[in-house]
Amino acid sequence: MNLDLAVWLNLISTVAIVAALIFTALQVRQASIKRRDQAAVTVIQTTQSEGWTRPLELVNNLPPDATVADVQRAGAEVQRAMIDFGVRLETIGYMVFQRTIDLRTADDLIGGVALTFWSRTKAWAERERERMGNPKLYEWCQWLAERIAERREKLGHKPAHILYTDWHE
Repeated sequence: MNLDLAVWLNLISTVAIVAALIFTALQVRQASIKRRDQAAVTVIQTTQSEGWTRPLELVNNLPPDATVADVQRAGAEVQRAMIDFGVRLETIGYMVFQRTIDLRTADDLIGGVALTFWSRTKAWAERERERMGNPKLYEWCQWLAERIAERREKLGHKPAHILYTDWHE
């Protein structure tokens, strides 16, 4: 009879351990989803401020693939805007690298903006790296733009209004 009791106790403890592991896995998954969603909200909040939109407006006045001369002709206000915007985009790039937000989310929310910014500031940023002796300057802007470009080349890219035209609530 003791053997039967030992078997039952062993079975009950095994079931309890498995249930605890399943519960823990579900909690970790929920926390991960919540963290990802909160990070996406943070990106949205960052991009919904005048500190984001005004510099973007000024940077957008530069031609695609702008040269250093183009940036210098645009003036000090545009260069300040590039710095302001770049600092904010650096943070988002690093969040993607750390997997706080995924690349798809960043691409969906700000992919075009990141590519536009880097196209217009690349030559200037590279010159600033040399001038300041800081190869890390705008590193996460460049990294993010390159990852988004690679993703779009691999998967293709369609704007949301075309890609999700059949979406219904």
